[in-house]
Amino acid sequence: MSGLSYSELLNETILKLVQRNYWICQIAGWLGMVLIEVSNYTFFIAKRFIPELALSFFLQAVSGILIMHAYRWYLKRTGFSWQANSRIWIKAFIETVILACLQTIAANAIFVLQYGQPYMDQISLVDVVGNIYNWMRYIGVWVIIYFMYQILRQSNAIERAKILAEKNSKQVELELLKTQLNPHFLFNALNSIKALVIIDPEKSRNAIVQLSEILRFTLQYSREKTIPLEQELAEVEKYLSLEQLRFAGRLQVEIQPSTWVAQCTIPPAMLLTLAENAVKHGIGQLEEGGSITIYTTLQNNLLHIHIHNSGYYQPKEHTGIGLKQIRTRLEAIYGEQASLNIHNDNNKVLAELIIPQL
Repeated sequence: MSGLSYSELLNETILKLVQRNYWICQIAGWLGMVLIEVSNYTFFIAKRFIPELALSFFLQAVSGILIMHAYRWYLKRTGFSWQANSRIWIKAFIETVILACLQTIAANAIFVLQYGQPYMDQISLVDVVGNIYNWMRYIGVWVIIYFMYQILRQSNAIERAKILAEKNSKQVELELLKTQLNPHFLFNALNSIKALVIIDPEKSRNAIVQLSEILRFTLQYSREKTIPLEQELAEVEKYLSLEQLRFAGRLQVEIQPSTWVAQCTIPPAMLLTLAENAVKHGIGQLEEGGSITIYTTLQNNLLHIHIHNSGYYQPKEHTGIGLKQIRTRLEAIYGEQASLNIHNDNNKVLAELIIPQL
């Protein structure tokens, strides 16, 4: 077994595959040139098959492969940036002319080796220019295909890097939000227990037990993107039970269960934050206390969670970290598919959380 990692083995396999395909295309392309030129001379110019001429074109194909492979090596060594613009195609044209000149020299050298001085005596400047133009057709196709391949390859690499960077950025942002959530909830919960210690020390001990269970829950699921809704509801029930101790009968709680609740998922501590927000900013502002009702519906694979509580919603006053975190986390996980809407409804506040069930 080699010491290479999976990603290194994958990269090595891809590199070998690319190299193999490169040589297949190189050889097939130049053999195609031989077939075209031999057919052209056999059927339209000489009107007969000439073995020596076929050998000449085969040797020219070999020289073409060597020249174009050297050109590929040159491009790799220079660290050329494959960005699609007018300059790259000017470069491609100039280098195509240069390569066609080199191939013309190689082709004439092959003919000289085969036919000797008689060939040199009959060659003219017009013949040389014509040969350069003829080789530009073949080499130009090679250059265009190679340049297009490298441009697309670089564009795909940039796009993949961009997507990966965005994904990592959202993941880091999500983890940061989770680390902020625990202190935020702990601060508000401890304030509740502080008031309860003065009112009823015995009940405060029970409240501390419940708080420890809630904190264990938030810590346990801090690295999870989503958890079962029924687990979240169980912790919300503990939290509201803790608040009922503090409010001493001034807080009524109703959580309406659903038969399909176990099938749904929700980002951890999100409903807990909404329940806490309803108590702190809604019911906690009323001398007579109030009520909070939580019920859920499932429509077209979208989970709707409704938190209905006593109080009055004033958007300008609700700019705390809790609601901002919820909206940011929803966007990070679900994009535009999820939402949080809060508004006044029949002298109460209604918060509706919509989460797609993937």
